[in-house]
Amino acid sequence: MQEPRSTRVGRYVRMVARPGQGPALADTLLRVATSLRDAPGCELYLVNASADEEDTVWVTEVWADAESSDRALSGELGQAGIGDVLELLAGPPELVDLTPLGGAGL
Repeated sequence: MQEPRSTRVGRYVRMVARPGQGPALADTLLRVATSLRDAPGCELYLVNASADEEDTVWVTEVWADAESSDRALSGELGQAGIGDVLELLAGPPELVDLTPLGGAGL
């Protein structure tokens, strides 16, 4: 029997900061992560520094469902410093949408 499809929403987000602004971008995204700790449906918001690109930061997100993600991105995240994030970027973020299936930590 086939397992039911997960309602979880996952996303990898690659952000490239303006030259020399990678650490500031990472710090700002860590503030966003802190503000999302108690956000309904936020299961993971992990900020990662690229090992080989000084000004690149990756965010790994897992949400209980699309509504939780949409609610946070349109409201809670906006209040947590999204404007500060956008000011540091060299270009638009690159998004990879996923459907989490499970594994260690989920």
